[in-house]
Amino acid sequence: MLTKHMAAAFGCATGLCLAGFTPAAQAADLPAAQAPTFLVGDSWTYSLSDPRTPGRTFSFVQTIHSINDGAIKLTVSNNGGTMPASMDQNGNLTSIGTKQYSPSDSKLKFPIAVGGNWTNNFTTHTGNGDATTTLSAKVVGVESVETPAGTFQAFRIEETGSVAAPDGKFQFTETDWYAPDAKRIIKFTFNGTGGDGGTFGTQAQLEQMDIKK
Repeated sequence: MLTKHMAAAFGCATGLCLAGFTPAAQAADLPAAQAPTFLVGDSWTYSLSDPRTPGRTFSFVQTIHSINDGAIKLTVSNNGGTMPASMDQNGNLTSIGTKQYSPSDSKLKFPIAVGGNWTNNFTTHTGNGDATTTLSAKVVGVESVETPAGTFQAFRIEETGSVAAPDGKFQFTETDWYAPDAKRIIKFTFNGTGGDGGTFGTQAQLEQMDIKK
């Protein structure tokens, strides 16, 4: 059985998560990125941690096992087991375990280019009720980002938004670094603030990948 942390890796109540890595170096501009071409067997390993509990890090692996009519099916695994997931052709999450995202978690919108921006609303369906997320995203620049998987030229995407869930509301900020060479977000930080003023956060980065040609 998978841990709750694994589900969080794909997105808390909303496809969100994370908080604070060292700022990356500025890099030359990238040309506009088109939606990636995913292939069966593509695999990414991430580490996930909570900055409030240094030293507690766990990893999970995402592997594409089928692609049919634009529906991309994955397995997500760690030491706790394996669960199914799915994403759209942009790499946005549409499901993880028993959670469903309608239409998706809306992290990426292609083509991606510096100065681009978008707003989205989506619903997370769970056994405990539905959560509605409203977010605004902007591509603020290109940075050279070092990860254990290598150094990537990546678009820095900054998000702000809010979530209304059955157990309350919270505001969030999130920064994603999308690298065309990896086909995925290679790093992200997330910070949330609840209605009671309490704060929480998560952070993750790419540890290794196996991209099929």
